[in-house]
Amino acid sequence: ALLFGGDMAVAVRGGAGPTGGSKDKPVGCVYIAWKIKDHDAEAVRFQFSGARQSVREATVIAALEGVVERSLQQEK
Repeated sequence: ALLFGGDMAVAVRGGAGPTGGSKDKPVGCVYIAWKIKDHDAEAVRFQFSGARQSVREATVIAALEGVVERSLQQEK
């Protein structure tokens, strides 16, 4: 996204289940990373619970909340 002129990029990686989890990365373990142009990237690990759809919805909400938080920080 940054290469095409965007100001921020977001990446998501993880497992929503119901299978595929491991001891180190159980189902519901999701990493979200944000990169703002001319700033260091930031990644956060989340552990969501519930069925696959709940994990996916929680991931989207967390990613968008992170976009809003980081955008507001840039305005200061």
